[in-house]
Amino acid sequence: MVEALTTRTTGELDSIVLSKFLLTAAAANGADPDRIAREAGVPDWALAEDEVTIPARRTMHVWELVERALDTPDSPVSIAGLYSLGALGLFDYLFTNAPTLGAAMETSTRYLHFITTNGRFALHTQDERETTFSFHYVEGEPRQVELAEQFALAVLCARSRGVTGTPVHPLHVGFSQPAPRRHATLAEALAAERGVDFGQDRATVTFRTADLARPVLGADPRLGAILGRYAATLPPPPPADWRDQFRQALDLCLAEGPPALDPVARRLAMSRRTLQRRLAESGTTWRTELDAARRRHADLARRTGRPTNAALADRLGYSDPRSLRRAVRRWSAEEREAGEE
Repeated sequence: MVEALTTRTTGELDSIVLSKFLLTAAAANGADPDRIAREAGVPDWALAEDEVTIPARRTMHVWELVERALDTPDSPVSIAGLYSLGALGLFDYLFTNAPTLGAAMETSTRYLHFITTNGRFALHTQDERETTFSFHYVEGEPRQVELAEQFALAVLCARSRGVTGTPVHPLHVGFSQPAPRRHATLAEALAAERGVDFGQDRATVTFRTADLARPVLGADPRLGAILGRYAATLPPPPPADWRDQFRQALDLCLAEGPPALDPVARRLAMSRRTLQRRLAESGTTWRTELDAARRRHADLARRTGRPTNAALADRLGYSDPRSLRRAVRRWSAEEREAGEE
């Protein structure tokens, strides 16, 4: 059952880039990303963007569904292996343009909210020999947190080696989750010199303090300073407002069958009349929003596959393919007019 969307976003938030990366990784391993996105409640319109956030519970649900689809206990490690610097946008570029590995870690603690408000990454303890960082999630079911935690620390260790160009290995990695029956693949990916422990209060990763002074290869100090000043002016990516939540509910209806006003109103926990009034107050109408949603879905379908006109018309709720073709011609004309202005 799809949970009802309210008129206010509550709880922790994740940048959509996290779900986009997970879905791309799932597809690379033979899973169906569209099905996973629908089941997790990640809307098509959000997947076409980079600068929006969605409830963290949806990202966590993606993790659970990806593991189920891949049917392997080591899915976080295999997905971490597909990660490349830059996949997380500005957050990654701040990391790669820091002067040292320690400074790169500091940018991660300072700007993690660009990617998630659900994760907490912080300096835990430090002395002349060792530095320990802690990491944990605020929301998520136990297995979801386990998967996300393993991925996050595997990526952090891989990043440390990647940006320094040296075999920087953590001294120790600890997890809050109970020990799995088998974790040899995870331990190999982390390559912690003193091994991996489980059942801690929260996840931790410990490095030699001296290793944090290693320079980041290819870092551009001037660019790093510019990015840092820019990042300092930015708020976290904006959560979906009411109109975005309406669009999400409409997208879910489009994914499940012919769109109609009443089912969308039920998803938003309001009456048909209230929904129409809210749309009018926002300067739009049901017909306008439905047309825009159909256009988004048609554009996305053509970018990600080659559906027949008949299949796409049926999916978008048109009476026949000719109606879809007329709409496509109108959208194209509108684009041309906009380009001429």
